[in-house]
Amino acid sequence: MKILAVDDDPIILELLSEVLRVVGFTNLTLCSSSSEALALVERAEVPFDCFLLDIQMPDMNGIQLTSAIRAMPRHAKTPILMITAMSDRTYIDNAFAAGASDYITKPFEIGEVHARLRLINALVQEWKQKDDRNPVYNLGEPASIVTNDDLSKPLSLLDIDGFIEYLALENYLLQMSRVSLFGMSAFGVVVPDMERTFSASSVFEFESAITDIAEAMSDTLKPRQFLAAHAGGGQFVCVLSGEGQFAPTDFQASLRGAIREMDLHFCDGRPMSFNPVVGPDISLQLKSSRGVASALVQAMLDAESIARDPSTRDVETPSSFKRLLGF
Repeated sequence: MKILAVDDDPIILELLSEVLRVVGFTNLTLCSSSSEALALVERAEVPFDCFLLDIQMPDMNGIQLTSAIRAMPRHAKTPILMITAMSDRTYIDNAFAAGASDYITKPFEIGEVHARLRLINALVQEWKQKDDRNPVYNLGEPASIVTNDDLSKPLSLLDIDGFIEYLALENYLLQMSRVSLFGMSAFGVVVPDMERTFSASSVFEFESAITDIAEAMSDTLKPRQFLAAHAGGGQFVCVLSGEGQFAPTDFQASLRGAIREMDLHFCDGRPMSFNPVVGPDISLQLKSSRGVASALVQAMLDAESIARDPSTRDVETPSSFKRLLGF
């Protein structure tokens, strides 16, 4: 795995170099400034697989550097691990909103860095294998028909305000559980019948629809402070921060109205019709670090239960949720 570490403290860079060498990550490039890092990233013939970024740097801080890296198409999903002394909630919020994948506070432990990089490396290798099995289609070639794998995988929607990857949302909550979950809650959004709606459609049509729904969610949630993610198929999960009452039924009505105003259509001109269901919000402030990840799944299950039958209490766990739970 090709790694770029950026920190203006030479002692930290030396420590990171030794730590990564000990745990087997030797393909490492070190930078002492954001401007130097951007120059390296732009001219690299072989793209980097992972970035380790400090936040406090003089010319451009690590959060701004994260945004700049995410703006590069080939690094839209490259894992970015923040390694910083900044533990305030504002820095964590801003880092993940800018596109950070994970967050470690200094002083760090070798075991923690090793564990995070091991997970990142496994994810990178999985992506590379999928790319090898699924070559990119060129313009002019027939559009690929959506498969069950296409329908079930979470999509990266990093160009939409407030949206981050699902794993990043989990990592965000794990980090926040060490700081404060006060005033935070989660809720799920389910769009029924997505598999049936797109059973004979193209991947482009399905991913465009998911993107449009996410944009409607983002616009409807503003100006609230939130982070959200697509969890696969027609499932989304959102985390709200700060004070203020959240009314799921009001949000659902506004979201459906926003989607109707988009006037969505398939490529052949047929209209798309979506009626997303919003579940109740779940308070996170009493959750443990282990409980926050399961709370995200529970939020989606609650929305799925309402979508299927408002009077149903015992609902079989959908396969996509089983995947997220690791079953």
